Amino acid sequence: MNIETYIEPIAQAKPLILNLLRDKYKIMSVNLETTYETSLASTFKRIKDNCFLLVEFPYVDRVYRDSFYLYYSSKHSSYNRDCIRISLFENEIKMDDFRDEVHINELQKRFWGFINIRPIEPYFLGRSVIAAKALINHDFRYCSTKFHTTVNYVKFEIEGFPHASQDTETMTCAETTLWALMEYFGNRYPEYTPVLPSKINQALKQITYERQIPSPGLYLNQLSFALKEFGFGPRIYSQEEYKDEFYRLVSCYVESGIPLIVAIENTTTGGEIRHAIICIGHDNISDSQINKLNEYKPLYKDLIDGCNRLGVTLYDYDDIEKNFIFIDDNCPVYQEANLKKPASHYPNCAWHNCVISYFIVPLYKRIYLEAYEAKNFILRLLILGPRPLKGKSEILIRVYLASNRTFKDNLTKNETFSNDIKYMILETPMPKFVWIAEISDRNLIRNNLANGIIILDATEANTFSPKPLIFGAYDDSIIIIDPVTKNLKYFDVSLQNFRKFDNNLKTN
Repeated sequence: MNIETYIEPIAQAKPLILNLLRDKYKIMSVNLETTYETSLASTFKRIKDNCFLLVEFPYVDRVYRDSFYLYYSSKHSSYNRDCIRISLFENEIKMDDFRDEVHINELQKRFWGFINIRPIEPYFLGRSVIAAKALINHDFRYCSTKFHTTVNYVKFEIEGFPHASQDTETMTCAETTLWALMEYFGNRYPEYTPVLPSKINQALKQITYERQIPSPGLYLNQLSFALKEFGFGPRIYSQEEYKDEFYRLVSCYVESGIPLIVAIENTTTGGEIRHAIICIGHDNISDSQINKLNEYKPLYKDLIDGCNRLGVTLYDYDDIEKNFIFIDDNCPVYQEANLKKPASHYPNCAWHNCVISYFIVPLYKRIYLEAYEAKNFILRLLILGPRPLKGKSEILIRVYLASNRTFKDNLTKNETFSNDIKYMILETPMPKFVWIAEISDRNLIRNNLANGIIILDATEANTFSPKPLIFGAYDDSIIIIDPVTKNLKYFDVSLQNFRKFDNNLKTN
């Protein structure tokens, strides 16, 4: 079958797609226009007006084709096995542009991603990757990676986060979040592989005691079990257990560039909504948001007494009030919402009372020191010693996880770091992942600066000893563990302000 190709401005998206749904999928529903408005229109309305669409049919999408052979092909009703693929470009494009090397190089710069339309009414939105810069509003930082595709037989590359709507039969919200998460990690890191719906079913087969298709949805423990099967060391956090620290932990992990599976529900207000989404980033932080930052009160009395004794006011970077970016299979990609009102943008007011009850962190399996313990270790080191802070009226602490390679690569290019300390850090052996604490204050952080750093071993869970500490530099002194005696060693040094690390989350 020959591939049919069409080019239209985004203003013509609705008539173009409706005609294709009727012509190619033979969908003649009298409610088709209404279905388009509820399932696809909101996605195209958020894309810039200067976008042009290149549409191709038929397209073999591996995710839908897997669902087709797993389930839809066994139905009595006939389902098309092909998808419609829509590629997005900035400004006008022509067919001849795809046959000229100079124009192809220019097209790559203007490529904004792709959307697959599958023949499942009303759940048309299939596997998609859209660059944030394609949106009218994209003032945020987010987890993203590169994906490879072809358009009109030409190879293209796009950076974004994968997204799709659930089809409610082979993929509910839970399976869709698993698929999107593994699609991201599988394209970003060699340790992981993208998974298809059939592989998710296979992974859960041994702990499932009823039929898996049509899917009744998954429980939180099943999601975590699947992540273990796919090579992670997942960690589940509950609102009930961590209380006031819960949202700070969400922020800390997102600041670390780790997408989180987030469980929201409104059962506390008498509803029955339970839904899974992915938190992948947050809006760009402004000076006014930093100015509104409230003092952080530690949970433990000895830390409170220590702050009073030192005359230090603490601020936690994770307390900055900001909106977060979510991948929600009920909504267009990159949905912005507050952590305490994650579904306030839904038109159905029953969703407005939803809260985050749990979240799952897909940690690398060799990370044993989790965020809560890492942050507590850092606070105790700074406030209680053995060498506590001195001469500070306030400190702001920003904690995040980073890979050794990414952190050191960024450090080599950070010209604001003093060379002596830079070389010491670069030459210090580290595990694959490390916890970093940047010590700053509100004035410095408004200028993206810090004046102290602590590096912890993410493979060391024994926080009752100094073992997690790899390197510390604050208050004009360096603190390390002597490799021979295993005792703490201190060196006097002149510290200078340095630019904070910002490579975990991407911006457009």
